[in-house]
Amino acid sequence: MTGRTHLIVSTGVTMSVLQLMGQGVSLPGFAIALVSSLLPDIDEPNSLLLQKSLPKSLILKLKLALAAGGIGFMIYAYIQLFFLPYSYGIGLMMVALCWVNQRLFRQLVMAALGGLLLYMGAEGGPWFAVIGALLMVCSVLPHRGLTHSIYGIAIWGGLLYAASSQLNMPLYIAGATSYSLHLLCDAFTKHGVQLFPPLKWKLRIPLMSTGKFSGFLVENICITLTLVLLWHAFIVPFGGQAVGLWDYLTNKAGVWLQ
Repeated sequence: MTGRTHLIVSTGVTMSVLQLMGQGVSLPGFAIALVSSLLPDIDEPNSLLLQKSLPKSLILKLKLALAAGGIGFMIYAYIQLFFLPYSYGIGLMMVALCWVNQRLFRQLVMAALGGLLLYMGAEGGPWFAVIGALLMVCSVLPHRGLTHSIYGIAIWGGLLYAASSQLNMPLYIAGATSYSLHLLCDAFTKHGVQLFPPLKWKLRIPLMSTGKFSGFLVENICITLTLVLLWHAFIVPFGGQAVGLWDYLTNKAGVWLQ
């Protein structure tokens, strides 16, 4: 499915389920559900999540900064006679990285950011190290690999559970539910999802192919059902409360007029 459909369906269904279960909806919970709806595709450099996190404009700026840094490093090495001739090779490598395509460059940025957070984890706490390690691993994972498995749900849910205990907010419910719905939606494609790697068995209900008419049809049916569920979870109760408030006010008005 497309990132737009994952975003609407996973977030919408999660919020509706929480509302119908009486858990209530909070801004942090909504934000976690929103991120979790796209998080399984973090192993795809051109996914909606990474396109929004690392847009083309930012990629261009990073490439220009990298090229400028490489040229500046070579000039500094030439003037200071620093680590010659290997410093020239390092500088040229920095400049050459600017010519790689956006997909590969996003992977390199993910790996570099993960390494930085992993290094910061020694001083900043375990959260930096955990997130850094996840970014580094996800930057080299094949698409629909570990992140599209039960292990991915368990890892993300465990991290959110630990955070929930510190924040005193049940964020893991919204996060794990939205993440799981993403995998369920991908199960409707012909590729399916391999829930228990390295076991070859896949959860697959081949109803659609993304980019084709079958994909358009199934995705719009899922979006429509999500909107119906949202209406039932949020609009209908609000309408009932509004009617109750109107009856209360009219009864009060009748008492005052007597």
